[in-house]
Amino acid sequence: MARYDDLSTGPIAYAAVVSTIILAVVILLVRALTYSWVEAEDEKKLADAHYVSADATIADQKARLAGYGKEMVEVPAPEGSDAGAAPTQEERLRIPVSQAKTILLKDWGTKSHE
Repeated sequence: MARYDDLSTGPIAYAAVVSTIILAVVILLVRALTYSWVEAEDEKKLADAHYVSADATIADQKARLAGYGKEMVEVPAPEGSDAGAAPTQEERLRIPVSQAKTILLKDWGTKSHE
């Protein structure tokens, strides 16, 4: 009678190993899906992000670079002057970037032929 009361350990061990493998695969799949979902949400947030003040600053800078004008720039004190000498303000002309590019290319072209 004792023979029928014993548990058969082979099928129990097989079921434990198979269920452990299935559980590990499910955990890895859930982790991969969660990671994919988080990445998609981050991309969507970045695509929908609007930085109003930064966009306004960039637009203002592009407008200033596209036209002519005068700028007051701060020029540091010369090397030989006092250590506490204040920088001076100097007025400089501003030209569009495309115009500056053509001037530089012409200038470099003439220097290379000399």
